[in-house]
Amino acid sequence: MEDSIIAVCHYDAPSQTGKQTLQTLNRIKLLMKKQSLLRKQSHALCSLGLVGLLAATSVACSQQAEPERPMPVAPEGTERWVYNEAISDEFEGTSLDTAKWFDHNPSWIGRQPSLFRPENVRVEDGMLILTGRREEVKDAPEGYHTFTTAAVQSTHKVLYGFFEIRCRPMRSALSSAFWLYISDSLKQEEIDIFEICGRHETDSTYPRTYFATSHYILKPQNVQISDHVTHMSDVPWPDRTIVAGFKWTRDELVWYVDGKEIRRRKNDYWHSPETINFDSEAFPTWWGLPGEQDQGGEFQIEYFRYWTDPKSMDELTIFENDMK
Repeated sequence: MEDSIIAVCHYDAPSQTGKQTLQTLNRIKLLMKKQSLLRKQSHALCSLGLVGLLAATSVACSQQAEPERPMPVAPEGTERWVYNEAISDEFEGTSLDTAKWFDHNPSWIGRQPSLFRPENVRVEDGMLILTGRREEVKDAPEGYHTFTTAAVQSTHKVLYGFFEIRCRPMRSALSSAFWLYISDSLKQEEIDIFEICGRHETDSTYPRTYFATSHYILKPQNVQISDHVTHMSDVPWPDRTIVAGFKWTRDELVWYVDGKEIRRRKNDYWHSPETINFDSEAFPTWWGLPGEQDQGGEFQIEYFRYWTDPKSMDELTIFENDMK
């Protein structure tokens, strides 16, 4: 553009009169002003273009940096729930995140004769692994023998939400369990999202049974309200990976397996913040102790995810775990 303006302004001074020369000079000044204005406009446009490019790049980078938020494996109705990264865990490190979890149950050492041991908890290959073993422990408390198991409890309590894990239960009569719990001097609330017996020597239905249970206990009155629903699989649960989901709202409790609803009940009692628990226990009076060939196994959890209902975003739903 500048070259074309200069070409127009070029003239042969000796061949012009004074008046013509003055007119030519005025034309030159005018064209020079136009040239200066065009140069400024060109610079401004370049600057705007650069700013626009930077802004677009910034937006694009921002959009690329925004992580994809997981959604529950569940029927319609949970699409707008808010993923809580502070409570969720993908277990991608090399050790348990102690800001989120205890490697034990702070208020219980296990169901006799099985003993919870922190050594039976590890994070490995992108999974939280709870191990049950047939073994004796030197100086174990009275009544604890033959089996060691594992417990992991959240460092926070939560009130309502959607809970989900992807897991494979252990192939053992030592249980694999995912549950919510709170206990104080007046009451005990417990929601067993699942309890699974992964092996049984005499009853083949146990390893195919998914127990979904709820308990509410009023301690001074010695009143207990408990019920459970069983969900059956065609194959033993340890033969497959499970996505276990649970929706807990002010109005209802809903259990899911692989995105399919298996149980629903009205929420009559469960309105206190509860801890999140994974554990393995012996159940001598329920399905019985492991047989002689049962050496224990591993309860493998690929992730734990937690979402909050947007309708309750203005409510306090996360609390410190004070059950110590």
